[in-house]
Amino acid sequence: MQIPLILDPSANESLTSQVVGQLRDAIARGRIARGTKLPSSRRLSEQLGVSRNTVVRAYEELCSEGYVEARPASCVAVAACLPDSMMAPADAAPGLHHHDGGNNVEMPMPALQPRCQELVNRSRNRLSFDFFPGRPNAGLFPIKTWRRLLQNCLSHGGAVGLSQYGDPAGSIALRTAIAGHLAVTRGVVAEASRIIIVSGIQEGINIAARLFLGPGTAAVVENPGYQGAVFGFAAAGAEIISVPVDDHGLAVAGLPSRHAALAHVTPSHQYPTGRILAAPRRERLIAWARRNGCYLVEDDYDCDFRYEGSPLQAIAAMAPDCTIYLGTFSKSLGAGLRLGYMVVPVQLADAARAAKTLLNNGNPWLDQAVLGEMMRNGSYAAHLSRIRPQYRERRDCLLAALHRYFGLVEVSGEDGGLHIFWHLPPDFPDAATVEALARRMRVGVYALANAGAHDARDTILSRRGLVLGYAALTSKQIEEGIARLAAVLEEAIPHRTGARRAAPEHAGAATTRARSGPENLVPHNGQPPALRGRPQPRALSRRHSSPQSGTDMHVVTSIYRYPIKGLSAQPLSSVFLDAGRPFPSDRVFALARPNTPIDTQAPKWAKKGMFVMLMLDEVLAQVKTHLDVDTMQFTITQGNRQILVANLDDENDCAKVEEYFHRLVPTLRAAPRLVRSRGGHFMDKPDNVLSLINLATVRSLGEQWGFEINPLRFRANFYIDGARPWEEFEWIGSNLRMGEATFRVERRNGRCGATNVNPDTGRRDLDIPGSLRAALGHKDLGVYLVTRESGTVAAGDSVEIPRLNGGAELPTAARAPTNGHRCFICRGCYFIYEEAQGLPKQSIPAGTVFADIPSGWRCPDCGTEKTTFRPYVDTNLPKPVLETRS
Repeated sequence: MQIPLILDPSANESLTSQVVGQLRDAIARGRIARGTKLPSSRRLSEQLGVSRNTVVRAYEELCSEGYVEARPASCVAVAACLPDSMMAPADAAPGLHHHDGGNNVEMPMPALQPRCQELVNRSRNRLSFDFFPGRPNAGLFPIKTWRRLLQNCLSHGGAVGLSQYGDPAGSIALRTAIAGHLAVTRGVVAEASRIIIVSGIQEGINIAARLFLGPGTAAVVENPGYQGAVFGFAAAGAEIISVPVDDHGLAVAGLPSRHAALAHVTPSHQYPTGRILAAPRRERLIAWARRNGCYLVEDDYDCDFRYEGSPLQAIAAMAPDCTIYLGTFSKSLGAGLRLGYMVVPVQLADAARAAKTLLNNGNPWLDQAVLGEMMRNGSYAAHLSRIRPQYRERRDCLLAALHRYFGLVEVSGEDGGLHIFWHLPPDFPDAATVEALARRMRVGVYALANAGAHDARDTILSRRGLVLGYAALTSKQIEEGIARLAAVLEEAIPHRTGARRAAPEHAGAATTRARSGPENLVPHNGQPPALRGRPQPRALSRRHSSPQSGTDMHVVTSIYRYPIKGLSAQPLSSVFLDAGRPFPSDRVFALARPNTPIDTQAPKWAKKGMFVMLMLDEVLAQVKTHLDVDTMQFTITQGNRQILVANLDDENDCAKVEEYFHRLVPTLRAAPRLVRSRGGHFMDKPDNVLSLINLATVRSLGEQWGFEINPLRFRANFYIDGARPWEEFEWIGSNLRMGEATFRVERRNGRCGATNVNPDTGRRDLDIPGSLRAALGHKDLGVYLVTRESGTVAAGDSVEIPRLNGGAELPTAARAPTNGHRCFICRGCYFIYEEAQGLPKQSIPAGTVFADIPSGWRCPDCGTEKTTFRPYVDTNLPKPVLETRS
């Protein structure tokens, strides 16, 4: 080791002092680390051109000062332990500004700040089950074969290969072996002179970009597509043109009519969706490329792993004149080898070789030699044959686990490759939220942005798609990882039990059967209810009522409003209601989820999934909130402790509220936005309806199920008592009077997943909508009212019910489909469409096959798309809970 020391014989200071001073300074500033061996006195004296005694005296002085220590019969080394008082500040990094007589200028920054992929998963060590895509299983690497061939290559030509430059295009033996492999497996016939060995796909993309792209040029990429291609082309200065991907791969009809220099495609296993580019589209793509003078950069991603059917021929085999073919060994062997290849048209061979030379003069010789011999003697083909069925087994395990825990899942890309693309159901949070939830259980699943994919248009694929790699995990790890993911989503997503019930048995899903009795009330974690016994409602009073007789006075027991949607109820002693208007100060504020399309300046009613609310964020039940609607003072408490006081007319205070709920709700990627409706509300329905609950109905369900049901789960405005169970459904279409106000009973109230959260504990412990559906064939409980005549309603006021002749028909249990017709259940709200019954109110006659309903039709209860419906079969139907009254 040589240490940079500069001595000046003409200086007043002695040579020994100069050596001591420079070594002391280097040690104190950390340039020579503690414990480092110093050169021997003889070698340092030869380096400096001084006598050995000069160096010996310098070492002795440093030793006496404690900077170095002499190790007998060994060396002189820097002391392992130096006190902080002997250390000086480390050398400062050069700054951007230097002042020397005013002549220096600010150092320039790069003209281009390129974006790059982050392929190293930095949280890998914090994850117990990591479904990161594109990683092969390290345990399947042919280590014994590689070690044997490595030793053989070192013994035969190793000294020359390691000490001299090789062909920048790569080892001729490896390129010849690749040519033979491609001819058999991909139909690509190419001479070794057309093959360039590169350090993976990314370098091949960069070489193509260097040859053809620059400012003023255009490049086509798939959308969503591979990040590396988008970033590489953009770094070359090209304009990026994104073409969408559908179920059959690249949408060729969307290709631009203008000239583009390069078009990056992944036809064998589109990344990230896994779609395969259909043969007719391949022909149209080639015709477009030739017509526009555009080279196709064919990234033959995952081409070595096909599990169903026969792979299609590579585009390079169909159009070698206009295709730059890219392949890699990162998936079959490992990314650590940094070995890939590109096959270029004949006319580009010399230019591509020159570009590779300018980049790095070729790849290391040893790994090329080993891989070339491995391919030549058949070991590589044997390795592929050995790992392909094992990866297929892992894929099957992942699909079975998804079906078992989540029901009928929609995936793509399962026919090949090392990952699948999971299209999340509509009732799930978005992909980024699911990714964050999974991290809490030390499970790694990935939205597109973190999976090496790029979506320039923020499509539904990036918002609702997860990439799950499975090759690096064992079957047991896959099973446990999906089980943990299901466990955390059980708490975050309503209706999961219902989703399992809707799943077909052949998919391996656990089917929940509806039964009569207490078992109908299905807890959200799939376990029997923890509490049993007679119900004893404690939230609301039963005064002035005798529900058994049904003749005593009907009375308003409680009145509530909810100033901020999804937060605490606030009891009122009385309220004045205007005809045709909503409940005053009810749901006038809401916490909009980040990145939702809600205008904060003039927000309007939107679907409940746009907001932070109990249905998705049961942690909200852990705090109590209160808003004084006169002063706008908002208070948050937890137990007896006051957490926050804010004025909602003050923007700074609103920001504090937003930040608090960002911390409270761990699934939020950013702070929610506190929005205020100036002329409307954020109720679950856009019209000006008020909600009413009949306490007798709640008690009847509790008695039937053997489980106490807190009526506050239903978050109604009015709670009444004294009526018969389910009597409120008889009033629909009639007028009802409470106190001084008159109302029209508009319709039933379909319950949502917010009712599953216990308002006392904040736990998602029940599945009330699913249990109602199982027992009664619907999920309705309570009714909606519209104010007809203005007036004041107070707690304790009497309720004048409609006088009906004979009453209306009450709900009965679900019916079995007849005449071969089927049922379909909405995964969002449990609404069931029966083909035998149709939907006459929506002009869908009885007997209409579900497939014949227009694709734009939406669930009449929750408004979600037709695609959310799944076949519903229940052979163990419940007994009717209620008799039909006429």
